Amino acid sequence: MLSRTEIVDVLNELLETCYDGLDGFRTAASSVERPDAIIFFQSRAQRIDEAAAELYTAIRHLDGHPVEHGHRHAAVHRSWIHLRAATTPRGDDAVLAEVERGEEEALRRYRHAAAKELPSDLHDLVADQCQGVEETLARIRALRSAPA
Repeated sequence: MLSRTEIVDVLNELLETCYDGLDGFRTAASSVERPDAIIFFQSRAQRIDEAAAELYTAIRHLDGHPVEHGHRHAAVHRSWIHLRAATTPRGDDAVLAEVERGEEEALRRYRHAAAKELPSDLHDLVADQCQGVEETLARIRALRSAPA
């Protein structure tokens, strides 16, 4: 079993990932023209906000200090989304590709956390959120393969 400090570190890593996703999906929603993608990105941002709140609460319950921002490199990724949308003839496709790449990274982080020896309640929380990321990734791939 991990120490309390190690558990807080694992949860903070996921909280940073949530902040990245929240900002990323908001950026993507403002960068595409497809109504189905806009609606999906907005709904996913809302769910990520809820997931972040769950992690924040769990960290505080462990007397930890929740992080207040995402990973530093995520801002570069969001800038890349704007740039690709503006400079690519099929901007929506480029944005969807970047969102897919971001969700693949989020899934990698969630799977890494789920493999840790967390208390059962926190493992269940991480597993549920991981499943949400998997579903989101499948939906993004479906959007990419659907006609615009």
